[in-house]
Amino acid sequence: MKLGEGFQSQSSKRLHFGVGKDSVIASVKVRWPGPTFATESFTGIQPNKFHLLVEGTGQAEIIQPGKGTFLTPEHAAVKEENRVRKPTGANSILLQTRQLFPELRYRDLASGATKVGASSGKPTLLLLWHPSCAMCFEELSMFAREAGKLKELGIDILATTAEPGPDEDPDVAAQIIARSEFPFPAGFTSGDVVERMLVLHRHLFYSPYHLGVPTSFLLDKDGRLAAVYRGEIDLSSVTTHLKALSIPDDQLLTAIQPFKGVWFEDPQGPRPSVLIKEYIENQMPDEAERTFILQIRDNSVSGQTSEVMATIAQSYMLQNDFANARRVFLEVVKHDTSDAKSRNSLAALLLKEGNTTDAKRLWREACDLEENFSSPRFNLGKQLMKEQKTAEAMALFQQYWALEPDDPDAHNYLSMGYLRTRQFTNAEVHLKRLVELRPNDGNAYANLARVYLALRNVPAARETITRGLQAEGIDPRSRQTLRQLGEKL
Repeated sequence: MKLGEGFQSQSSKRLHFGVGKDSVIASVKVRWPGPTFATESFTGIQPNKFHLLVEGTGQAEIIQPGKGTFLTPEHAAVKEENRVRKPTGANSILLQTRQLFPELRYRDLASGATKVGASSGKPTLLLLWHPSCAMCFEELSMFAREAGKLKELGIDILATTAEPGPDEDPDVAAQIIARSEFPFPAGFTSGDVVERMLVLHRHLFYSPYHLGVPTSFLLDKDGRLAAVYRGEIDLSSVTTHLKALSIPDDQLLTAIQPFKGVWFEDPQGPRPSVLIKEYIENQMPDEAERTFILQIRDNSVSGQTSEVMATIAQSYMLQNDFANARRVFLEVVKHDTSDAKSRNSLAALLLKEGNTTDAKRLWREACDLEENFSSPRFNLGKQLMKEQKTAEAMALFQQYWALEPDDPDAHNYLSMGYLRTRQFTNAEVHLKRLVELRPNDGNAYANLARVYLALRNVPAARETITRGLQAEGIDPRSRQTLRQLGEKL
């Protein structure tokens, strides 16, 4: 059973067990949560009934929950002295790992200019707030009252709120900052920046997809996350945590007290490879690259530098950020002389820029590096066909066909080459297979009909035209071509 999950919600407190045809249930064994993890057996269990189990009683009580709801009876509530008290201070967490915080781009509230926070080389305290949050206003006002003490700490302070939505007044944030007399920089962060914060937050805490406000982050001078504060912040905790910033990285796990609770395994250090993967999965290659550069000597990534960089470059490509993709791929092929896949991808980017010479060179290198790698053979073959270098292109397409025998494009380009060299019998073989693999390819039917006419097989040409006209999904131009061919017969 898990209750603490979700934002302003919880999982069900009802557990449902199927017992099949068994009509008698001897007992149910419960393992209660810590600190003792005691195990207790309950009797009095009946099929098709709701039961309430109270720790320490050993006897199940049959209950009748309200329709559509599950109401815990009053006598099952915990005693007042055992009830968890509402926290009176901030929920602050000093981290045993230091992960690079996402780049803090924000729109300055005063000037409207786009700026980057946590870039001065000093520790930064980042406050996340929202105009509708009463506690946030109290926190901003407290910072105004304690401005003198805060400035003595020698840190930067930045308050950001999400960019206002279409139904929100963009002036309200500035009005609240003015009313609170908050004396430090403030601004708006875009949804993209907030999403990056959420990725890091989930990586560290396996938390849901939301950040409540106010939430604050303490970053060290290198822009790495050192502490998290949920709820109204306690400045004494910030002062204490600032002292902890001097702890060397290799001593963090032992110098900082672990979270209260029961550890089943020793806490682990940073896992940059996992965080990099999470950024890539969330289509954030720039954050993945920033994290990789900072943690390049970490054991989880140091042995696979080229693989990580190539994955980041591929992510840039998927985002249509071709300039950064080319930049990273160039670094990969420069340092890894055996990476055929990166050469294939970089060649495609260079061809897009019009650099056919280097593109062809890289495709040839990729072919030489991996004899079973089909893509560079196909890509180079297409370019050579455009340059009318048919013989060289056909040799590559033959290799591609051997590696990808059921790829329609293999048969398409081979048929094109044979048509170009007037080898009609060979073209027939590949066009027939192309029609089988891609039955809605109107151009394939038209070319096959032309091949039969060249071979003086009029009945086969007529039958091919009829099949093409009857096929579903044929484009209008190809359908018109087939009609014109039929009319000539």
